[in-house]
Amino acid sequence: MSEDVVLFETLPAGNRKIGVATLNAPKTLNSLSLEMIDKISPQLDIWAADDEIVMVLFQSMGEKAFSAGGDIQDLYRSMVAHPGGPNPYADAFFEREYRLDYKIHTYSKPVMVWAHGIVMGGGLGVMAACSHRVGTEKSRIAMPEITIGLFPDAGATWFLAQMEEHWAYYLAWTGTHMNGPDAKRVGFVDHLVDAAAKDELIRALQQLNWTTDHDENRHRLSQLIGEFEARATEMPASSLDAHDEAVRALIGESLQAAEPHVAFLNGALASSDEWIARGGAGLQGGAPTTASIVTRQIREARALLSHPQALREIFKLELIIAVQCSRHPEFAEGIRALLIDKDGKPAWQYPDFSAVPDSWIEEHFTAPWAVHPLDDLPA
Repeated sequence: MSEDVVLFETLPAGNRKIGVATLNAPKTLNSLSLEMIDKISPQLDIWAADDEIVMVLFQSMGEKAFSAGGDIQDLYRSMVAHPGGPNPYADAFFEREYRLDYKIHTYSKPVMVWAHGIVMGGGLGVMAACSHRVGTEKSRIAMPEITIGLFPDAGATWFLAQMEEHWAYYLAWTGTHMNGPDAKRVGFVDHLVDAAAKDELIRALQQLNWTTDHDENRHRLSQLIGEFEARATEMPASSLDAHDEAVRALIGESLQAAEPHVAFLNGALASSDEWIARGGAGLQGGAPTTASIVTRQIREARALLSHPQALREIFKLELIIAVQCSRHPEFAEGIRALLIDKDGKPAWQYPDFSAVPDSWIEEHFTAPWAVHPLDDLPA
């Protein structure tokens, strides 16, 4: 019998309990698989209905990663088997992943995540959805989808829409890695706690004076984590803080251009700032189609923030793009080059950043269904 990819347990917390979900696939850096998704979602429903459960804690097995992304091996095989789509596996994977993320975003009880180690892609989606996101000095957080021809998804669009504009574009275009303080600066984590304090923090959670009021419990949880954050001594400096002024200026100028990602690429590669030039190289090594998608994705998402159901609409937008990425060739080719054959030489359909047709990008934003699968997400 294979080992469970997610372990569930409850911890005593006075006369209450804490639900704990532990991602248990350290060999794949806890990459989020459809099996994981299908185990976590119903368990969250059980805990939501259990009055004894006062909060949920997400953590992972191993020290290297909370979750390094989505488990895309099966996705790749499905795209090879169904070029151009429809692709039943990819459709199901993205829909169920986004349903889980939305469920966590809108969960009735506090949800804390211990975001230690690598957090990317699908793992970032789970982390970012939690109400109390705790990073450590070892957190390595990124949206590197441009390297494989996908786009920042799993709810990343929600945060990109609300983030300072220059960092939203910079991080999505370049796939730049963030440490804990960087991630807090842009709103991906709420608190920074020394990794060595984890066990003490969990014991403190068990001793907290929990109530029957979920909002009050959220407040008390925030206060408790804040006390641990105040004692943290191991945090590195933020690279984002150090380069904020230069990135703000470059992105601001680039967004005035007809093709902002092209203007940014040229400006970053020519920059005397080595860190920004490295970001430009990250974009240059990625998929031009993704760069164009990101430019439109962030603009549309920022416009959606005024919608009364903005979160739901943003997940609906992401599902359209994700499904279309699975039906267009760049995503499969990016995975092949980086993770399957590992030759590092993707043969993009459109390799020139300034020559990606508008009609090609429009296809990625066009729903392939008459009725959107996420129309039934609860308000």
